[in-house]
Amino acid sequence: MNNYMGPIHSASGFYKTPVSKGLLGVSLLSSFLLNFPLHNHRHLFLYSQAAILERHQFWRVFTSKLAYLDIKDLFVCSVLIYYFRVFERRYGSHKFASHMLATFVMGTGLEIAAAFFFKWLGFKIELLPSGPMCMVYPLFIPYHFDIPRVALGHVLGVPVTGKSFQYFLGLQLASGSVESVIVAVCGLFCGYLWRNNFMKVPTILTIPKFVASISYRVVGWALDSQVPPGDTIPMGATLELQRQEQMEQLEQQMIWQTVQQQQQQGGNVNMAENLVNGPGLFGNQIDLGGLRNRLNLGGLDPPGQPAEEPVTEENVQHLVDMGFGADRVREALQQSNNNVSAATNILLQES
Repeated sequence: MNNYMGPIHSASGFYKTPVSKGLLGVSLLSSFLLNFPLHNHRHLFLYSQAAILERHQFWRVFTSKLAYLDIKDLFVCSVLIYYFRVFERRYGSHKFASHMLATFVMGTGLEIAAAFFFKWLGFKIELLPSGPMCMVYPLFIPYHFDIPRVALGHVLGVPVTGKSFQYFLGLQLASGSVESVIVAVCGLFCGYLWRNNFMKVPTILTIPKFVASISYRVVGWALDSQVPPGDTIPMGATLELQRQEQMEQLEQQMIWQTVQQQQQQGGNVNMAENLVNGPGLFGNQIDLGGLRNRLNLGGLDPPGQPAEEPVTEENVQHLVDMGFGADRVREALQQSNNNVSAATNILLQES
């Protein structure tokens, strides 16, 4: 029964997320400096559409993205960047950095165009919010489509999931002003365009590998994070899966103890199968292909058959980018007939 392939480290801290760590560190440092000791230089970092287009101060496109001039924006975006670092583990740092570059270019262009359009319609558009929001809002799109929804309960009749807090932060960030709404909508639209490879712009705006290699050699030493010490909890591919795994450990112990009791009492196979496939602690709120499809209860499941399809390097790299070891990934893909979803479930199990 034991399919243990060795623990992998949890997603605590910025382990294997140097780009997220750098983005958060630069924005925090620059924002602190501009809000306190360098307060007199804040005017150089204002995101003014009029100054960019009418006075040709194009350098503001870059300076306005370096720091948050609003403390609320700084706090909310910092929390969101920390949550969204899971996508760097999923994509890999190179692809994630390319995503940041593409969303910066597309998002900034959409923001300026939208501000100009509303101003042309007669609306009074003030300064757009400063800070790299054009790289934060687009991540809500993969967060919505790719991160599983885990129901936690209801508050005043409203369903609450493990993703509700992040959505609340996004709404809070966009609720400051009309300009904040413009930036939020442009960011979400930009994320949708990137996801669908609109006009192949995301493919074109990819950081060359030699640039990524040189950048890592120059600043990698400052952005690398050590493996979290003494961490033995299996790492899920996302924060939601990590929470699910911790709860499934309890469910696994309860189910396994009951199945063993049924076997000792001469229970039949159907009884054990009904127990494993029953509602459990989570009901049918989410299908992660989890515990009930992963347990091999004392040989009740038929023995695995040889894989009909060879393991592909594309699937191996996809799972390696999610933070799993290459050797364990190949074993899991062989066991799952090169099925990425099933292999992910195998990798997430502790035993």
